[in-house]
Formats: sequence, structure tokens, C-alpha cells
Amino acid sequence: MPLVSTAFFAELKRRNVIRMAGLYLVGAWLLTQVTSTVLPMFDAPAWLPRSIVILLAVGFVPMLIFSWVFELTPQGIKRDAEVKPEESIAPQTARRMDRLIILVLICALVYFGFDKFVLAPRREAAQAVAAANQVATQSASATAGSKSIAVLPFVDMSQSRDQEYFSEGIAEELLDHLAQFTDLRVAARTSAFQFKGKNLDVADIGRQLKVAHVLEGSVRKDGARLRITAQLIDCTTGYHLWSETFDRDGADVFKVQDEISTAIATALEAKLSGRPVTVAAKPVDPAAYDDYLQGRAYFAKRVGDNLQQAVAAFDRAIARDPTYSPAYSGRAFALDIGDGWSPWLKPAVAFAQARASVDEALRLDPNNAEAYLVRGSLTATSFGALQGRADYEHAYALAPGNVDVLNFYGDFLETVGDLRGAERMKSQAMALDPLFFVHPMNLAEIVGAQGRFAEALAFGDRAVALGGGQFGEEQRFWALLALKRFDDATRSQEQTCKLAGVDSRGCVTQHAALLAAAGQAPAAQQLLVGFQKRVARTSYARGRGLAMVYANYVTDIAEATAAQRESLQNLDWPITEALLLGPRGARLPEEISQDPAWLAVWSDPKLREVMELYRANLAAFRKDN
Repeated sequence: MPLVSTAFFAELKRRNVIRMAGLYLVGAWLLTQVTSTVLPMFDAPAWLPRSIVILLAVGFVPMLIFSWVFELTPQGIKRDAEVKPEESIAPQTARRMDRLIILVLICALVYFGFDKFVLAPRREAAQAVAAANQVATQSASATAGSKSIAVLPFVDMSQSRDQEYFSEGIAEELLDHLAQFTDLRVAARTSAFQFKGKNLDVADIGRQLKVAHVLEGSVRKDGARLRITAQLIDCTTGYHLWSETFDRDGADVFKVQDEISTAIATALEAKLSGRPVTVAAKPVDPAAYDDYLQGRAYFAKRVGDNLQQAVAAFDRAIARDPTYSPAYSGRAFALDIGDGWSPWLKPAVAFAQARASVDEALRLDPNNAEAYLVRGSLTATSFGALQGRADYEHAYALAPGNVDVLNFYGDFLETVGDLRGAERMKSQAMALDPLFFVHPMNLAEIVGAQGRFAEALAFGDRAVALGGGQFGEEQRFWALLALKRFDDATRSQEQTCKLAGVDSRGCVTQHAALLAAAGQAPAAQQLLVGFQKRVARTSYARGRGLAMVYANYVTDIAEATAAQRESLQNLDWPITEALLLGPRGARLPEEISQDPAWLAVWSDPKLREVMELYRANLAAFRKDN
């Protein structure tokens, strides 16, 4: 029996059947891989690639039989039994087939490398874009039925046209009222107010905001008298579902808001299963309310001296009516974020004033969600993570549809390592506020901390497309660098420098990271040292941003330690950025370095609560993944 097997195997070799099998399999694999990549580019039907695979599989056995039965001769293809010994060129054919097999194998290896290092990253990026778009629209699409609404800025119909802040403020107040109904999905102000002055029909607005209804209206203010007109429109049909005009005294503005909110809820058949909308316990002085709305208008603009102007307007409102809780919480909010956007006060002074204002807001109204939000932010920034988390949770329970609550709570959760919770909050915020670049920008950072860098790039692209400028571009850069797409990262860094300036922290730190990635760590260190000397008098001299680059890219742990220590002293929040934003995702301090000084910074008693939460959350995340 072994002799038969050996003779049969020798005959297979003589007739080149084994070579034909190898050549066929390698060629079939290469053809399958190429067609699976090329055909989708031409929108080929799904059955075509499958049909090619089936045909190749079916043709394997007939090809082996053919190579057994027939042989190539100088006179053409003949049956093997008919070939005379002097006519056989089987050895030459075998050598040619060997060379052909080697050539096909080389082509297969070249294609494999090209696919792995060029095509596969592009496919992953495309899949990530689709995933990011799905995250952006999934929640909105699921709820954009009969109980979703956008409140557009109301038109100022006053004779002097100088009450725009008041008319838009009324619309924003209505938006906040409606957001308290848990059965209603209400588009955020940032997105809804982008349609101010644009000549778009409600169908277009509904599609962009993923809502089924739009509330629009106008305000005419004449002395102490108000005329507020509102109409609820179905985005699909364009029909008015409800409209009414209210002529009231200025002191009755809250009653009008309550009447409009209740009428809309009735029209949409929304069950008021959340916190009920109630009329203020006591009428607010109309002049104080006017100042308050001016403060909200300044607050919405953020940049320049607008936050300082907002605080001044809230101060006027408080002076007129010291019992109006929203004026205190609005003042506290402006002071809290003012340190980052428009630092006209030293942080310690701003935070102390904000704390006093938020305490008074809660004394006057224990259900003031904005006050809990601000107190959570102030407490967390002072590294009181446990109380900060409790305040954020309270704010979220009171106002689950408030985008500011979702946004700030998501930032906190990311800082303490709860990456899934942070992603959930930010995804909800983006569903309610689909046209604001901040949410995809934040999501890019959060999914990057999870190691999902292709998705991070997709979110960065979305942020740039929504007008995120240098902030979105920075997220793109770090994702590209983590994906080792160095040419694309270089182009992104150049764009950051163009938008932010060549001496900006973003431009310099990105340049340093690129140098370090290219094996030029000394040049990167020199670049960062020069930057620190030039900006030594500013808050950017060190800080968490530089700590992140030193620790994760330049690998200068001494400088990373110094920068992180300075961040700790300056209440530089989010304090864990150096741990979250490296090219390998979120890590623990000891996973970055075992240097005693570095570890001592993270063991500082001030950071005990933050790091206990961070370690527990990161451990839970890794266990689930």
C-alpha cells in the first residue's frame, strides 16, 4: 500500500497536479481579496463577490482533473496518455509553474501589506465615520416622533427693535420649561438658535435638528405691557397645530410661559411624568427679569468680555430682586466658566464669589438644577470628587434634558475615569444639540481614551465640519498620531498652527509630539522649553496639557512631574488629562512611569477622592472590555 501511495504521489508531481493546486489556491485568494476591495468602489451588487468565490470553489476540482488528464506539449494540449516521451515538456512546465507560483505569492504578499497598512486603516476610518454618525443620530432618530420639538429664537417686534435679548430670552426660558417634560425631546439652544435669520422652511429645520415640531413666535414689549405670539408647527406637514397671542402685564411673564408650555404639552399629548412646570412662587420684578435675560444673552456668547457683562447684568437683577434664585445661579455659572473663557478675575476670587452665589441660589430654591450643576463643577474643580458627583447627579435628576448638565457631567465622568458614563452623557448631549461642535469634539477625546482612535478621528472630523476650527483639528491630530498616520498628522498639525498661531500651545505641543514620534526627543524637549520661557508669565507655562505631552510622547517624566505638580497647585481641571489622553488610551500613573516623584504627585492627599474614583472606574472599564 505505501508503494502505491508513493507512486501515486510521484505521478501527481510528474503531471504538475500539485503545482496546479497551489497556483490555483494562491491565485484564487489573491483574486478574491482584490475583488472584495475593488467591487464595492463601483457599487457592485452584493451577489457579485459571492458569485466569484463560489465559481472559484467549484472550479478547483475540475482544474485538478484537467491537469491530471491533459499535458501541455509543443503541439498544444494533449491527453497525457497520448503524449510520446520525446514530446513531453513536463519538466519545463514545472519550472515555469514554480516561477509563476513565486510571482503570484509575491503579488499576494505585496497586496497583503498594502491592504494591512494602507487600505485597512482607511476602511476602519470609514467604518468609524459611520459609527460616529450613528451615535450622533441614533438617540435623536429613536425619539424624533410626535414628542420632539425645537424652540426657535422669538422675533423682536418692539417698535425700537432693541429688545432682541428679551425676545430670545423668552424663547430660551420656554425651551427650559419644555425640557422638564421627560416625554419631550427638546433641541438645545445652541443648535436651535443657529437658524436665527435664516430663510429655511420648518421641514429643513426639523431634518437638521431631528425634531418633529417647531415652536416659533414673536415678542412685542411696550413699557410694562407684553404681547407674546407663539405657534406650534408640524415639520412634516407644515400645518399649525396650535397658536395663540397673549397680551399681558410684564409681571405675568412667567404665567404666560407656563400657559404656552402646558398648551404645547397638551397638543403633543405629552404626559407630565417629570418635574412639573410651576409658576414662580412670587412674581419677579419685571425690571429684574429684564436684567436677568440680558445676563443670559451675554452668557450665551461666552467669549471676550461677555461673561463679565453677564455677571454685571445678574448683579443688577439681584439688586432689584434679592430673592430671585436663577439670577444667583446664572451669576455663579458665569463666574465658574469665566476663568477658562474670559479671566477678568483671579480663579480663587471668581470661585469664592461663585460659591457664595450658588449657595444663595439653593437657599432660595432647593430645586434649582443650574445651581447644583455649578456647585458640582466648583466642588470637583477643588478635587472634592464625591460631593461633586452627588451634585451632578442631583442636577441630572432635576433636568435630564438640560444640555449644560449633560455636558458638564460628562466632563466630570471622563476626568474620574468613567469612560462609558462620559460617552453616554455626551452622546445624549449631541442628540439634543446636533449642530454644536463641542459634543463630537468631546466624544473624540472620550473614545480616544478608550483606545478607539478610528472613531475618535471620525468625531474630530465631525467637529471640524460643524465649525470646531482649531479645537476639532486638535482632536483629529491626536487620533491620527495614535493611528500612526504620520503624514496626515503632520498636515493636521500645520492646520492647527494656521488656525491657532505658530506660538499657540496646541501648535507647539503637537509639533513636539511629532518630533518625539520621529525619534527626535531632544528636539522636542528643546521646543517645549523654549515655549515655556516665552509664556512663563501665563497659565500655559506648564499645566496639564504639557504634562500630557511630556509623559506620553516626549517621555520626560521629570518635566511631566513638574507640570502636573503645577496643575495641582493651580486647580487645573481636568486634572487627569495626562493619564487619559496618551496614544494607548487611559492609563494609571504607574503604567506611565515608576518614578517616585511622578507617583508622589498622584498620591497627593488633595487627589485622594479623584484617584480613588479614577482607579475604580478604569478597573471596571477594563473588566468589561
